[in-house]
Amino acid sequence: MHQDPATGAWMVYRYADVVAASSDHGTYSSELWRAYPGEWGKGDTWGEGRLTEMDPPRHRLLRALISKAFTNRTVSGLVPEIEATVERLLDAVDGRPEIDLARDLADPLPVMVIAELIGLPFEDRELLRGWADRLLSFEAGELAGEELVTAIDQAGAELMAYLREHLRLRRADPKDDLFSRLATAEVEGERLTDEAVVNLGKLLLIGGHVTTACSLGSLAFELLGDPDALRAVRQDADLIPAAVEESVRYRPAVVNSLRLTTRDTELGGVPIPAGQFVSLSAISANHDERQFEAPERFDIHRRHNQHVGFGQGVHYCLGAPLARTEIRIALAALLRRYPVLERTDGPLQYYRNPSIAGLRSFPVAVSRG
Repeated sequence: MHQDPATGAWMVYRYADVVAASSDHGTYSSELWRAYPGEWGKGDTWGEGRLTEMDPPRHRLLRALISKAFTNRTVSGLVPEIEATVERLLDAVDGRPEIDLARDLADPLPVMVIAELIGLPFEDRELLRGWADRLLSFEAGELAGEELVTAIDQAGAELMAYLREHLRLRRADPKDDLFSRLATAEVEGERLTDEAVVNLGKLLLIGGHVTTACSLGSLAFELLGDPDALRAVRQDADLIPAAVEESVRYRPAVVNSLRLTTRDTELGGVPIPAGQFVSLSAISANHDERQFEAPERFDIHRRHNQHVGFGQGVHYCLGAPLARTEIRIALAALLRRYPVLERTDGPLQYYRNPSIAGLRSFPVAVSRG
């Protein structure tokens, strides 16, 4: 651990410390707005519907509302739709000697699945992908740039306006989808505000999109660089779930998360005052040799793989069961369709957001044999 001289944030790297802080929301708060007094501190309204920026008990109540959409039973019911969506995406590029695994499959798949779950029109999928791309594609050095802030604000405003319009339609005419259930739901006897519902929708769309897309691309990237592992999953599809877990450990999509200390505390033997930002590094924790044997080895046969790639504590990824299912189905379909699946010399493009690790463009050579 050390305090970053540039930002003042405390950087947490060890697995045990990341788990400890993630599991203690009373000391390490997700309500970062508390660091900004006066007009910046907007109280509960700041985080309406923003589960990742909220602590219990409000967080627990809101999470319970949408958790039913991500149970194993619900996700199992989505399997036929996910399989059909994967086949449609692969059919669209069938016959090409080279495909972009990120742009042609990993990127569009989760947007289409989440949109279906929420209840948004299928024909709007490109619009939704565009907003996600604009909201997430920037570099650390650009964070303070006025043009970047304006571009992000505009993309966010457009997406929120889109969701507000669909919320208005659902309030007037509820359907059998998650957005309709949120539009009519109540927490402690009060109906959710429009702001809470649209923020929940935005979180599901953006969070569900980028984490799954990056995780699928990273898994394919590692397998295509490891002939033995690729051969093993081809021969035994039962190894795919373990390969998914190892990829999420090895290359977590969300590499760090930020907390705010609510009181003077100590972490890893280091005293941290109240009111300090603490950055929890999932990628470092997942490579901690105290927790994982040979952590720098990509090993689909790894046992006791208790990684933090999907988070930890109350903010453990709500959509993890859905993400795992999408990745498993997509990889299995790729392996069935293409006996030949290889990396090319084409350039790779990565997400430039400093908190996200994943491929935005990944050209691969394919052949049906």
